[in-house]
Amino acid sequence: MTFHQNIRGINNKTDEIVNTIVINPPHVLCFGEHHLKTYQLDRILFQNYKLGAKFCRKIYRNGGVCIYIHESFQFSNVNVHRFCKEKVLEACVTKLYLPRCTIGTANIYRSPSGNFEYFLNNLETLLNSILGNSMELIICGDFNINFFNNSTHKQLLNSLLATYDLYSTVQLPTRIHSNSVSTVDSIFINIVKYNNFIVYPLVNGMPDHDA
Repeated sequence: MTFHQNIRGINNKTDEIVNTIVINPPHVLCFGEHHLKTYQLDRILFQNYKLGAKFCRKIYRNGGVCIYIHESFQFSNVNVHRFCKEKVLEACVTKLYLPRCTIGTANIYRSPSGNFEYFLNNLETLLNSILGNSMELIICGDFNINFFNNSTHKQLLNSLLATYDLYSTVQLPTRIHSNSVSTVDSIFINIVKYNNFIVYPLVNGMPDHDA
C-alpha cells in the first residue's frame, strides 16, 4: 500500500499522520511540500518507518518531497537530485526490494509557477535514467495540473508517461474548496500489467489536499 499526500508543512502534523495510518499502516509514505530544510526533515520520525529519500529546497522557502519506507522492507535511495530544480521539478525516488520484483516509487512536486517545458523535459530524462527491465514504477505527486480538465499540460504529461506504460489511477477530487473541485494530485502505475488495484481518499483534515 502506498500513501500520498501534499502535507503543506509536516513539522507539526506527525501525530495526526500517525493517527491516520495506525489502523492500516502503508508500506510507503509519500509527502509533498514538507516545508523543511534537510537537517529539519532528518529529525522527523515515524515509528516503524525510515526516511528513504528526500528533496529539500535550499533557495526558496517551503516545497520539498520525501518518502518513508516501513522498516520491515529492504530499500535503497535513488539519487535524482541532478534532474531537480526548485519549484519546477522536485523529486525523490526509492527502490523497494520484494521477493519477486523491485518496485520504484517516485514522489514529485511541481509548483504552479514552475516552467512546464523544463519540468516535462527533465522528468523524461529522470525516468530514462532510473527505469530498467527489472523495476516497476509508481509515481506519486502533486503536479498542479487539474486532471479534471482536458488541458494541454494534462495531455502532454499523460502522453509522456504513457510511453513508459504509466497511467493515472486517480479519478476523484483531491482538493476541494467552497467554490471549486480539482484533481491536482495523482498516482501513476502500469495499469496494463497490474490492473487489480484500488485508489481511495483519506480525508484527514490536515491540509487542503486529501490523501
